[in-house]
Amino acid sequence: MSLNGAMNTAVSALKAQGQALSMVSTNLANSSTVGYKSTHARFATLVTEMASGTAFAGGGVTSSARQNVSAQGLIEPSSNSTDIAIDGNGMFVVATRPGGGSHYYTRNGEFDTDEDGYLVANGYYLMGWATDAAGNVANPDDATLQVININARNQSAKATTEIGLDSNLPSTAAVGDTYTATLEVIDSLGNSHSLTATYEKTGDNTWELSVSDPWLSSDTGTPPTSSGTSATTVITLNFTDEGVLDTTVPDPATLSITGWTTAAADSSISLDLASLSQLSDDYDVGTISQDGFATGDLESLSVDSDGTIFAIYDNGQSMPIYKIAVATFANYNGLTAMSDNVYAESGDSGIPNLCVAGSDGAGEIRGNAVEASNVDTADEFTRMIVAQQAYSAASQIISTVQDMYDDLMAAVR
Repeated sequence: MSLNGAMNTAVSALKAQGQALSMVSTNLANSSTVGYKSTHARFATLVTEMASGTAFAGGGVTSSARQNVSAQGLIEPSSNSTDIAIDGNGMFVVATRPGGGSHYYTRNGEFDTDEDGYLVANGYYLMGWATDAAGNVANPDDATLQVININARNQSAKATTEIGLDSNLPSTAAVGDTYTATLEVIDSLGNSHSLTATYEKTGDNTWELSVSDPWLSSDTGTPPTSSGTSATTVITLNFTDEGVLDTTVPDPATLSITGWTTAAADSSISLDLASLSQLSDDYDVGTISQDGFATGDLESLSVDSDGTIFAIYDNGQSMPIYKIAVATFANYNGLTAMSDNVYAESGDSGIPNLCVAGSDGAGEIRGNAVEASNVDTADEFTRMIVAQQAYSAASQIISTVQDMYDDLMAAVR
């Protein structure tokens, strides 16, 4: 091996160790970056010729970057309801613009809501699937994937479809006696209305239930009838000698309300009468229930372990609105790293497999949490010391070769 070859080998070592030190520096700089994955140097020999006999041909060394994308970082709690983390395999799917744009992948779950209601981290928009009222996704695939916008469900309302009555009618009431109860009904636009249910004794163990036209609950004074029109509803109630409602009575009966002046859709409401009774001397309104709820404004968000985003409203209701998509890869370390802590798929990583969190090998999602960088600072300092020593040794080789060249030139003179 010539002196020139020895010097070239040392130069290759300087370059390789310099790159290793650059990776250590980048890792330490991003030790507090949410979702950051460390990169370490991998070294390989360069051999120009096989050594034989007394001849040795020097080679060198090269370094390449080895990513640790698949290594899990520590999951830390957060007070931000839009912060999320993946516990296990998978990456969040993000887009470059609200309309979708190019898709990229990240473990950074430090999302904030922008002025338009999109969940954004470092300028990238979180993607998922819209859900039905039960939190189910019809087709969780790439075709139905969309940018999540919580303003799409910034209000909630549910029309009343069932009213349950649990009144006790006095067994000693005379024919013609009446008793009333006020019922609440929510229309399809979330407006609250009131109506009066009237029980009238018509004979032995027989009553009639009639329901008045509704009025807006916000109205005061004499109840008006202009907020909706209901056909006269009269239901015959027959009780047994034990005071139990006769099962031959149609149940549930249906209350139809048409012509809402609020422009709401017509209502068809089932009246559950099974709990009515005719016992003792006292009238007891009992429990009146209905399954609708008035309009509420979005108050906060919560995220379930399967990635379901729940909108929580100030009317006390919560509603599933989206399910966050999780992408898994055959080789996470083959992803192409980009700025802003995102990755692009590559030939080495394989194509993404879109999953619901907690299924098909994807990890679960933790709400109010973020994944910290997987950088181990102690390990990085150790690598830095090793790189420094190797760099110093290589530079010493260059100094020694320089001295040997000087001796050779002196011999010639």
